[in-house]
Amino acid sequence: MVRGDLAVFPFLSVMQMLLTSGRDGLLSVDHVRGGQLWLERGEIVHARCGQLSGDPALQLLASLSSGSFIFEPGVSAPERSLHLHRDSALRRLFEETDAWEPLLRTFPDWQRRLRFTPRWSEAQPVTQPQFRALKLVSQELDIRSILERSGESPRSVLETLRPFVMAGLIEEF
Repeated sequence: MVRGDLAVFPFLSVMQMLLTSGRDGLLSVDHVRGGQLWLERGEIVHARCGQLSGDPALQLLASLSSGSFIFEPGVSAPERSLHLHRDSALRRLFEETDAWEPLLRTFPDWQRRLRFTPRWSEAQPVTQPQFRALKLVSQELDIRSILERSGESPRSVLETLRPFVMAGLIEEF
């Protein structure tokens, strides 16, 4: 068993070590965006974060820069939702990490809820994807719940909502 803090040992470094060494087991991360990642012989085979699994869960895990982790060797995945071999997995994680940076600046606290501000108008023109994301905002859910209920890629949902936050039409409370 290996334990650590992602503030000291960054997520990408931990993943690079585990994938390069061909380890089998379960990586669990304790964080509001945390979850579990299963590895088999240098391959990511399954990811889970709350109600999300597979690619959406992997996206959330790639957003982490803090939290504590535990790697338990020999723990088998309950299912197989991913097929990412070492090199493609690391490339994907690097890309995801970079893509999350501006979103995490806009949405730093995922336990806070989103709501419309008084500046919002029902006459605001929106696209179909924006409508689906905004419908969840109307329920005044916290960010993690919005992402779990959206059925869309977590990053794309926040990219959809970000311009509305920047324009002062949506706020955290």
